[in-house]
Amino acid sequence: MSLHLCNNVVPLDLQMEILSRLPSKSLARFMTVSKSWQEIISSKSFIRSRSLTHPLRFLLALYDTDYETGRKNCSFFSSSSLLSSSSTSIPTTFLSKVTLPLHETYYPTYYVNGLLNIGEIICNPCTGKTVYLPENIVYRRTGTAERFFGYDPVNNQYKVLCLTPYTEGDTKTNYFQVFTLGAKPKKWRFIDCDIPHITWSNGLCIDGSLYYIASQDKGMCLMRFDLNSEKFDVFARLSKKMDTLFFLDEGSKTLINYHGKVAMAIRPSYSAPSVDLFVFQAGKQDYKAKSFDNIPQLHLPIKGVINHMGDIVFAPIHSRSEVNVIHHDLKGASFEKMKFDVDAKSEWEFRSNYFMGYVESLMLL
Repeated sequence: MSLHLCNNVVPLDLQMEILSRLPSKSLARFMTVSKSWQEIISSKSFIRSRSLTHPLRFLLALYDTDYETGRKNCSFFSSSSLLSSSSTSIPTTFLSKVTLPLHETYYPTYYVNGLLNIGEIICNPCTGKTVYLPENIVYRRTGTAERFFGYDPVNNQYKVLCLTPYTEGDTKTNYFQVFTLGAKPKKWRFIDCDIPHITWSNGLCIDGSLYYIASQDKGMCLMRFDLNSEKFDVFARLSKKMDTLFFLDEGSKTLINYHGKVAMAIRPSYSAPSVDLFVFQAGKQDYKAKSFDNIPQLHLPIKGVINHMGDIVFAPIHSRSEVNVIHHDLKGASFEKMKFDVDAKSEWEFRSNYFMGYVESLMLL
């Protein structure tokens, strides 16, 4: 039976049911076979229903250096299940392996809705496909910029926000540019921002908005960029306590998703026995939500929250032959080492990255 005849005979709802059971790599191939299947697979309703039926997982990005070529190999693995306090060993599945220019891996890496932004590269770990961002003349001229990666669920679009700092008189601000993945022509667009500010933190995407810590004339704040309207606003102000903790030279400061809210996890130093979690509310100052005490004295930044109970995960920046994270069970107030079973054929010597809430993307790059 031909594909054309099959599409005419099989009801649409049955086609969607069949396709929803297939792995992402198969779906990516099928999108190039049939126009009708491409329309089904790329539809918002199909993507939404598939994400609801597939459990959130952990994504591991493990980098090792190929000294002969001077490039980095990045291997992607996903956990076959969420972290669970009932098990200290987590099986993983190999997804793909990509080769990246060495300098790209030194930039911050952002994960959003199945895709990764690594420096000037956007990558789909599920398929191993990559695409370079277009040349940015402003960035090339200044040599410095901040890039944040986000997903607009309204229009099903991935966007990169680029902020290139410059000084105008006595005011320090940025050139603001946006790149939309898949848009034609493939280029950066300048956008307006009437709130001069300078970035001070990593970026975080939640529900179609990008958030980051910034400084402006009125002090430190949490900026918000709506990926749909492409408008900026001050979401919240930093309290004096958080302002003081934020500018400590040691320790770690990371924006995380805390039950759908933007939060800043601050550890004053890596020898400090506790982490303070500050949560932001629109139009208000941050407030201290929790303190995690008796933390091991290790170089372990907080990665995020893994369930409705508020359990958190700390993960190393560098690893060797074993891939481990520290799981803090709030209910039992205990710390436990969780080992990922990674199929590594040789001794790993790598920089590692961990992303929570991974879902496979069907985006073709």
